[in-house]
Parts: sequence; structure tokens; C-alpha cells
Amino acid sequence: MARSLSLVVPTGLLVAALGVSTLTVQAVGALADGRGPSVSSDGPDAPAWVSVPAAGVDQEPVTPEGLTAQGTVDPDQGEAIWYSGSGRVVPGQVGTAVVAAHMIYYDEPDVFYDLGEVEEGDVVTVGYNNGTTRDFVVTDTQQISKEGLQTAPQVWGDQDDVARIALITCDDSLGERPDGQRKANFVAIAEAVGPVEG
Repeated sequence: MARSLSLVVPTGLLVAALGVSTLTVQAVGALADGRGPSVSSDGPDAPAWVSVPAAGVDQEPVTPEGLTAQGTVDPDQGEAIWYSGSGRVVPGQVGTAVVAAHMIYYDEPDVFYDLGEVEEGDVVTVGYNNGTTRDFVVTDTQQISKEGLQTAPQVWGDQDDVARIALITCDDSLGERPDGQRKANFVAIAEAVGPVEG
């Protein structure tokens, strides 16, 4: 099946194709709870990579990225990002961190091409610059319309109970809109389990 550009729209902006491909993100709720293990946005405690074995993602470098001047987050081809804008937590801190990547870029498979294969119980691992790792277990997977994702509480709602990651990319199952963008996103929610390893 032919696939075209895939955009992620984690929050309330219109889908836009700026340049070649755009992950459109604007925070709805800010999470600023810094409890949990020693994790920071830069330096030795910062996230360095993410692995999602069920999606064929193995120690993929992950970098912080906020909004562009156009109000979007636009990872490069082959890049995974964690959204660092609007007070969002760092992956591994208590709260919900957002990790996003393209499924398709220039009609080529990209980092999260197989994210839709992830199921409840699968493990996601985040590695940090200091050599430690933290495992997260997928507790929920959903196909969410782009409109629904803009305010999805499981992604953007404040919570201070557990370190959690929302992995987000596009989803093919609802097809494309007239502008060529996917109608839906795939979201996998993973919660931290056990201590930090290292």
C-alpha cells in the first residue's frame, strides 16, 4: 500500500505541511512535577535514546525539541524527539512525557514506522547520558483521531502519580484527509516500572 507523509498532531493546532513534513505540537497542559529519579533536560542525567523492541526501535537517539517559530515541532527525517516545550516533563520524571517521530517521511519508512505493532505489556526503555536506563511497560494503545488527540487527557492531562511516556505517530487505519495527511494517530502509553538501572 502506498504511504505518503505522516504528521503527528499531539495537541491543538491545525495539521500543516510546512516544507516537507511537520509534526504539529502545541501543549495544552503543562506538567512541571520534577519528582522521581534524577532526570534533567540536559547534562549527564538527560535522556539519550529510546528502545521499543516491539516496533523495531533499538537505542534510537532522542533529543529535546520545542516549538518552531511556526508553532510546530518538526523532527528531521530519522529523528525521534521528546517534546520539551510548555513545561512538559523529561522522560523519566513523574508526569507524562511525549516522545514523537514520523512514521513516513518523503514516502520512506521512518523511526516509528512500526509503532502500531506495539501492544499492552511491551517494554519501552529510555537510556540516559549517565549510563542508566529506565524501563516502561505499555499499559494502553489507542488509535485516536487528530481532533481527539488535541485534548486527549491520557496524553496532555496533568498527572503526578507515575513517570509515563506517550509515544505518538500517525496511523493509517482511518485513511487520509483531502490534504493528504492521516486522519488518525497511534498512541502508546507506557508507565515506568522498577528502579532506575545502571
